[in-house]
This record gives sequence, structure tokens and C-alpha cells, in this order.
Amino acid sequence: MEDNFLQVHSYESFGTVDGPGIRYVIFLAGCHLKCKYCQNRDTWDFRSGHSVKISELVNTILRYTSYIMPDGGVTVSGGEPLIQAYKLILLFKELKKYDIHTAIDTSRNVSNNRLYKRINRFNRSIFT
Repeated sequence: MEDNFLQVHSYESFGTVDGPGIRYVIFLAGCHLKCKYCQNRDTWDFRSGHSVKISELVNTILRYTSYIMPDGGVTVSGGEPLIQAYKLILLFKELKKYDIHTAIDTSRNVSNNRLYKRINRFNRSIFT
């Protein structure tokens, strides 16, 4: 897989509230909405994250499959994950090769419905 990067703020390796089962939760950096009651204000600034190769992220997640499989999976949150939507598609395609359930926690505040439909083929959306 060609190395593409996501701007990642932080991780949670044993999430229990961000989708079904036990989740590996990836919090991406950057959000333009800045909602008043946001629980993740520290993720708003795109510069608050660090670049992570998608291939390295997948390898890290694979080490947690004994915890997250078969009833859990991976949830991508933020910030607003759809700011990095094209890279998310690459991540989700890789995770699907291992039958890992994916979900995205998003406001869906993106003007590109075609892009959203592409992402939705690979995951379950959680609207916040």
C-alpha cells in the first residue's frame, strides 16, 4: 500500500462508547465547526496532531484485534474526520481486508455528498 498520511490527534485503544463492542478510537486533528458543547476541543486545531502513515496505523490496529474482534472495531472521531475524507477511504479499505468493523463519528458537515456516499460504503456512521 502506498504510504498516505492522516493528521492524528490521539488514540484510545479500549473505547467502549464510540460504537458497538470494544473500539480502537482514532481522534483526528482539525475541526472548523467549533461547537459550543464539544467534548474534544483540543482536537480543533489541525496543527494539534501529528502525521501518521496509514500503513503504520493499520499495523498498530492489527495488534489490538484480540480485543476489538469480533464484536468491536475501529471508530474515527475528531475533530471532524471528514476533513480528511479521502485518506479515511484508504484507511477503511485496508481495515476491510481484515474484516474489521469501522465507524465514523461525524457532524456530516461536508458539502460533498458523493464523497460521503463513498465513505459510507466502508463504515457505519455515527452522527453527532
